[in-house]
Amino acid sequence: MAIQRVYRIGVDVGGTNTDCVILHPGEADQPDRGIRTAFKTPTTPNVTEGIAKAVQGAISQCGISLAAVSAVMIGTTHFINAVVQADDRNLRKVAVFRVCGPYTQENPAFMDFPPILARIMNGHVAYLDGGLEFDTREIMPLDEAQIRRECQAVKAKGITDVAVVGVFSPLDLAGKQEARVKQIILEEIPGADVVLSREIGQLGYLERENATILNTSILKFARKTIRGFKRAMRSLGLSCPLYLTQNDGTIIDADSAEKCPIKTFSSGPTNSMSGAAYLAGLDTAKGRIPNAQVIVADVGGTTTDVCALLPSGFPRQAGTWVEIGGVRSAFPMPEVLSIALGGGTKVEERDGKVAVGPESVGHRLITEALVFGGNTLTTTDVVVASGHADIGDVSKVKDVPKELITKARYQMKRLLENAVDAMKLSADDAVLILVGGGSIVHMDDLEGVGQIIRPPFHDCANAVGAAIAKISGQVDVVKVLEGLDEDKVVEEVCAEAKKIAIDAGADPESIKIVTIENMPLQYVQMRATRLIIRAAGVLSQQALLHHTPSESTEELDESSETPDVVSKTLNSEKDPRDFLVSPSASVDIRDYKPEVDKNGTWWVSEIDCEFLATGCSILACGGGGPGYMCYMAARAAIKAGHRLPIVDIETLPEDGYVLGSISYGAPTVTLERIPSGTESVDATDALLSCHPGVKMAAQIAIEIGGMNGIRPLLVGKDYNVPTIDGDYMGRAYPRLYIMTPYLFGIALTPCTQADGNGNVVTVHKAADFRKLEKIHRKAGHELGLFSQMVIPPMTIKDVKRVGTLGTTSLAWYIGRAVYLARQEKTDIMKAIVTNPSGRVLYTGKIVSVHRYISAAGYTEGTVRLKPISSEEQEYGDAATTMTETRDMILPFQNEYLYAELVAPDAEKGSRGEILCTVPDLISLVGTDGYALGTQDLRYGVRVSVVAFVAHPHWYTPQGITTGGPKEFGYDGLDFIPLGSPYYEPKRVTEEFRPR
Repeated sequence: MAIQRVYRIGVDVGGTNTDCVILHPGEADQPDRGIRTAFKTPTTPNVTEGIAKAVQGAISQCGISLAAVSAVMIGTTHFINAVVQADDRNLRKVAVFRVCGPYTQENPAFMDFPPILARIMNGHVAYLDGGLEFDTREIMPLDEAQIRRECQAVKAKGITDVAVVGVFSPLDLAGKQEARVKQIILEEIPGADVVLSREIGQLGYLERENATILNTSILKFARKTIRGFKRAMRSLGLSCPLYLTQNDGTIIDADSAEKCPIKTFSSGPTNSMSGAAYLAGLDTAKGRIPNAQVIVADVGGTTTDVCALLPSGFPRQAGTWVEIGGVRSAFPMPEVLSIALGGGTKVEERDGKVAVGPESVGHRLITEALVFGGNTLTTTDVVVASGHADIGDVSKVKDVPKELITKARYQMKRLLENAVDAMKLSADDAVLILVGGGSIVHMDDLEGVGQIIRPPFHDCANAVGAAIAKISGQVDVVKVLEGLDEDKVVEEVCAEAKKIAIDAGADPESIKIVTIENMPLQYVQMRATRLIIRAAGVLSQQALLHHTPSESTEELDESSETPDVVSKTLNSEKDPRDFLVSPSASVDIRDYKPEVDKNGTWWVSEIDCEFLATGCSILACGGGGPGYMCYMAARAAIKAGHRLPIVDIETLPEDGYVLGSISYGAPTVTLERIPSGTESVDATDALLSCHPGVKMAAQIAIEIGGMNGIRPLLVGKDYNVPTIDGDYMGRAYPRLYIMTPYLFGIALTPCTQADGNGNVVTVHKAADFRKLEKIHRKAGHELGLFSQMVIPPMTIKDVKRVGTLGTTSLAWYIGRAVYLARQEKTDIMKAIVTNPSGRVLYTGKIVSVHRYISAAGYTEGTVRLKPISSEEQEYGDAATTMTETRDMILPFQNEYLYAELVAPDAEKGSRGEILCTVPDLISLVGTDGYALGTQDLRYGVRVSVVAFVAHPHWYTPQGITTGGPKEFGYDGLDFIPLGSPYYEPKRVTEEFRPR
């Protein structure tokens, strides 16, 4: 009788130990959940040897037949180490083929890489005809002759690793454009490794490109390592399939992992979370906890990783991007909060106060902790002294003062409570699952936690998570819903996701939809939405039975393989500045001075761009669009040798003319179809053709908030004109006509927008400003939902009269204040409002967010904050933490509209105390000094509400009517000013001008 292949082996390679479990999926209903054995061994420098030792130990301990093993699943952070350590022995040069048509050139590839990684990886960049619009129309058809020419250039450089990145390629389900480019590359460069971005990441062009580059650079190293894993299995006598666990909690077969190693970069935390859910029985009818938030805390020796579980049992995913080795990238990753609390965390008494962490003895716990004969008081000693564990020699802690133990125990409790609360999505009690060898640090009930579970085998949950991982399929697509049934569209996309999972090896009967994200596009007159849908199911037994070893496994030339070892001392040999991405990180900000010449011209540097981007994000008041691209484009222009001047308007002749442009469209498109840099030029030239004889003397920002605060610098370089220190809003507003020229009766027509692909639309005349907005929104759809818009030229004399001047300097000073406070570790919020026009209104944490897309295409909703309690205060909070006990509510329509204090138990709809309304500026700023856009709001985030007095133009009757509460539908609410005086911003051009 043939032996049935039923057992699965799960392996997780950690920094200290390599864990291995053997599991019988058919016995999941048993108390031990089918786990036959668990084995732990120290992680070895050669990862493959450690894996082999762990598997061999588990098999020997369990005594099962090798023929009964159906699959081996391995989770490892091995590949990410090569990137983090900039290991040039295992990273290779990459040629990047951008399938983009005229777009993306404003943001060159490798621009936001740490210098050392850019030097190692940047081999060649080509801009090719092609790319897609958001609705999958072609931007341009492919030019095959052009592709072949670029291939020859790459071949001449000796590069054989190519990343292909098409605009909106994740929406091209058939993969026609990127796939055809790959086919041509392989014809021209036989044997090349070609990676397609649509197989790596989701929407977000720069982040997906970066992830694709990292994946391509590490491909050959990953292939060697994974083939080493295969050899290890073969040497043990195992002939079953090998899988690697992915960042999103699912598995990928070894052959596919050789092509997409980046998908396995951070699978360790995910394995722990998935394993915890399985060990707690959340996948069973008996263990399922309906309508409850489930949080997992994986406590190690040094840190605790905390993650929220979705009802599907998968970890909640992080936002649109993550950072890998300093590189901003986009691919599915769990949202994990790490805190400095583990079994080896040091406990110290400082100035009469007991501090827990952040320092830890780590893996030296068994020699340095008191109970093991050492001299360091650790959390493990606190647990033993409290009588909650029998570890080591209890007599070693009998003389530790009881008061110290009590205080330390309380601090440990608060650390866990705050971490759990930060991951919750509502104030309701959560269920907490504790896993990891250090989970003994939990001793007391936790506020905000209704149930605590520490399941059996909790110290090897990571390996269990690998063994039970599922197969998934995901679709990320933008759908135009005009004339369609939205439910039917969602159903069709769900079917596509299920098919992808089944094709990858999932059992069709077990497939379930685990996440549906339905995100309507903003600023769009027609109905359109972005759908991200993921399906998952258990590994099909049929897929396992029909497994045959891959040819690459059988044909390995072991003599050609190098040891899969990454040195842990590589970085000590390199200049730390080579790993920095932030320009200001390498200078003492106190001593930094912007370059202003004797004529009063401010020549913007990369550091200035960083300050401006941060300041503009705060002045955006929750809107303004994503500013990262404009910030990086300005840095790229400076690196390319362009000079970006800013001047005070008083230095210009009054009869000169000023123009400005603004990004116009849907943020989703903005993130993908990155500007070519010609959009504003096309629109400006077209508009100037309506004004014969007008010659531009300067550029100005139409709105200082968000991405548009930096845009005029980029346009000005193309016309060799400076940018005026100022704008037409003093903030960000969601509608075209809410700007100061309108307050003075200055016409906004003719008004032009251009898409950078030869298409320009000019509205010469409109019945009113609202009609003008509607016409341009409709035209914007045909232009791909992203363009640059230019309003009519104005004389310097008029701009002096109608502009909000000095706001560029204001943004710079705010940004500088943030970075200086971070560098000196002083109060960031206090630094932001050094300008007397500003105030910190509130410090609290977000406890609820409600949002929706209005019929006009704006993001509307409310966010509610609760005050930070004294127990939640952090070091340095004393200056800004309020004694306020009321909650704060902030309604928004893309931007925040007013700040209202309400009693926690106030009846719904009752009015509280309104501190200020638009047109005064209201911004939510995180603890790191970065402002939160309305799209970034989520439960548990700690924020401060910062407000600034609006420019006097907005305090006129016309200004209050145009930009006040009634414009946004609050007919019963009058303008309530902040109550501080308005102060003219200091001018960088004056402050730093040589005397």
